[in-house]
Amino acid sequence: MRLLAKATIVAIPVLGLLAAAPVATMYLRQDEYLFPVRHSGEPVLPGGIWQREYLDLPGAGRIAFRFADVRRDSTAPVLLFLHGNGSSARLASGDVQALADAGIPIVAAEYPGYSDNPGSPSEASLNATAEASAAWARARWPGRRLAVLGESIGSAPAVHLTTTSRADLLILDSGFTSMTDTIRLHVPWLPAVQWLNRHPMDNLGRLRAAPKPLPPTLVLLFASDPVVPVAMGEALAAAIPCSTVYRSALTGHAVLRGDPASREVLRRWLLEPHDRACAATASAG
Repeated sequence: MRLLAKATIVAIPVLGLLAAAPVATMYLRQDEYLFPVRHSGEPVLPGGIWQREYLDLPGAGRIAFRFADVRRDSTAPVLLFLHGNGSSARLASGDVQALADAGIPIVAAEYPGYSDNPGSPSEASLNATAEASAAWARARWPGRRLAVLGESIGSAPAVHLTTTSRADLLILDSGFTSMTDTIRLHVPWLPAVQWLNRHPMDNLGRLRAAPKPLPPTLVLLFASDPVVPVAMGEALAAAIPCSTVYRSALTGHAVLRGDPASREVLRRWLLEPHDRACAATASAG
């Protein structure tokens, strides 16, 4: 009996350590999981119609990004593209190349720690990048409407701009309700995610708490998404009174990259005079 008691006393802390080890790993290495291509990939470079410019971002340094302006449509809004965590400014610019060729001015933002930029990505630094990129775009194209496109994790800084009155139009591509919800979905055994996650990115909470009306919004969804459930995008659309949903018949993640037809949908939507229609809808509601 004494031997069994001693073995039990030893086993309890050992089991505790074994249980705590994956939790500690998830907490300490979550930035690697959330931002998998940070500190990798080629630097931001100009090419074709795409030019390179820089932002001085406090806490990070000189951040390079891409933009295109072929000056073919003086009435088109400016599109600020905030890409997903597995993408880059170079890949994002390729996804919207047809829009840039059609004359829509585009800023393909890049994050700290991505594409050889200094600093590290985080919820705070993505929001700071979005704010600085939006200010740069407003200064370069004064008087133009600013459309903010958030892809996957980029939906968080896009919603941040929208709920702080920095966006005239919003596009959410494969957006999630919150990063906490998304982690809980993929790692259901992980306890107390709300305390372990340092980057909550609560898109749905922000939208629900934001002053109304919110700007006209286009939500891009796949028929099925293995990374972010379609239901999360539907919940975001439901929280925005004046939202339009494009549902691709395909399966994947990041609609603009995976469904070429969505790019024409986005181009047409950007050029529509939906501001007035949205205001009327919001007033009627």
